[in-house]
Amino acid sequence: MKSEIGYLLKVIQENAERRANQMYKPVDLTSSQVRLMKYVRSREGHVATQKEIEHYFQVSHPTVVGIVQRLEHKGLIRTEMDERDKRRKLIFLTEREEELFQQMKNFHGEIEKILTAGMSGEQISQLSDLLNMVLCNLKEREER
Repeated sequence: MKSEIGYLLKVIQENAERRANQMYKPVDLTSSQVRLMKYVRSREGHVATQKEIEHYFQVSHPTVVGIVQRLEHKGLIRTEMDERDKRRKLIFLTEREEELFQQMKNFHGEIEKILTAGMSGEQISQLSDLLNMVLCNLKEREER
């Protein structure tokens, strides 16, 4: 069981997600919602499209629509139709999201500390490199 990398990755992801959801509960957010907002924040000018989010997170359109609707209902994002292409829905962060950003950043730091407890800086770097290699391997296989 110890050498089953896929199994270990799944268990790690599920446990990290559970821990993150516990941390975000006081601000009424889920890890999926936070990841979406972080993605939008990473975009130039803090705007993204639903299609970009679907592609980046490799999730279905209905999944993104649900997350977007919940965040919009909470006043953390707003959406608009692209004036040049009405098929594109643009997603913008709100001032309320700005207020929560620092708190979410602190939560993310805590989760990273938990995930890397007992590791040296070099080990963390190696782990990151290896996980990125695994991800690239999977993406290369999908593209074939």
